Amino acid sequence: MLKKKFPLSQKSPAQAMVEFALVLPILLLVIYGLLEVGRLLFIYSSVVSAARQAARYGAAIGLNTNGGVPRYRDCAGMRSAAQRVGFIDKIEDADILIWHDEGEERNQVAYCAPGLNSDSSFYPSNGNTSRVRVQVSTQYTPIVPLVPLQPLTISSISARTILVSVQLAVTGAAQSYDYDIITGVPTTTAAPTTTAVPSRTPASHSRSAATAVACDVRHDILKTSPFGMTIFNYNAALTIHIAEIQIWGPPSPAGQSINRLTLGGSAIWTGALPSDLPTFINAFIGDVSIKPRSNKFLQVSLSKNYNANGSEKILVAFAESGCPVLDSSDARQLP
Repeated sequence: MLKKKFPLSQKSPAQAMVEFALVLPILLLVIYGLLEVGRLLFIYSSVVSAARQAARYGAAIGLNTNGGVPRYRDCAGMRSAAQRVGFIDKIEDADILIWHDEGEERNQVAYCAPGLNSDSSFYPSNGNTSRVRVQVSTQYTPIVPLVPLQPLTISSISARTILVSVQLAVTGAAQSYDYDIITGVPTTTAAPTTTAVPSRTPASHSRSAATAVACDVRHDILKTSPFGMTIFNYNAALTIHIAEIQIWGPPSPAGQSINRLTLGGSAIWTGALPSDLPTFINAFIGDVSIKPRSNKFLQVSLSKNYNANGSEKILVAFAESGCPVLDSSDARQLP
């Protein structure tokens, strides 16, 4: 017996177009919402990375790329490190706030105002308690206000500690190494030492004791009138070059400042820096070299007279490997 077969019902093209037209706006809205949420998350990630990179740059050792100032004073360098990350939403200078502190909500002081290339008002403490703290902010606004996302400000704060000095001690015949955080010049000493010069342990350095002996520098007793000391180079063949000078706390009247350094009678630095704190100077002019078997008098000139009380101190670091840091308070370094 034959059975009657009925053909399957099929949708007409017009019905499919109507259904697609009804679903398409919802589909597009969902796709746009996903893209907008992804854009929001990406901007948030960029702001967090920008704050982290700026703080990392400011806490790194050494000088900036131009070799002029320590990185924690390089305002333009920290802002540039943040702005290189924010390539979707442009980060302006005014969106970056920089300050230093001594821990969370302790002694927070703003510096590196927008427009400044460098700021010499910040002196990190010798106890490794100072931090560089950077806040980066940007404004998020949806491209098309079709999704329930309102404009909002995205901010992120990152802080890093500046390692000024790290004590390193070894036993036996091994050497202890100091690494100057400002100049990047490693030095060796024959005994365990604690130094006030910004230092850290280098990742890998291997020098023999003979290399350290090759650089023989000394100083005479620190004078207070004029304020300075004579630097002696006893090596018969090596010319040494000053890399950094640190001046520690001469007693000062109000408004006192250090305004000139001379070496052998010739100016090697001029400016105006506070005299009541450890002052770091490494951007020199003129000749900062001392020839073999010769000496030069290093003089510090101040804007006003002061009364010495014995707390004055000068430290001198050299660019040559193996040269120890001269400390005017160290009697072992006298001629």
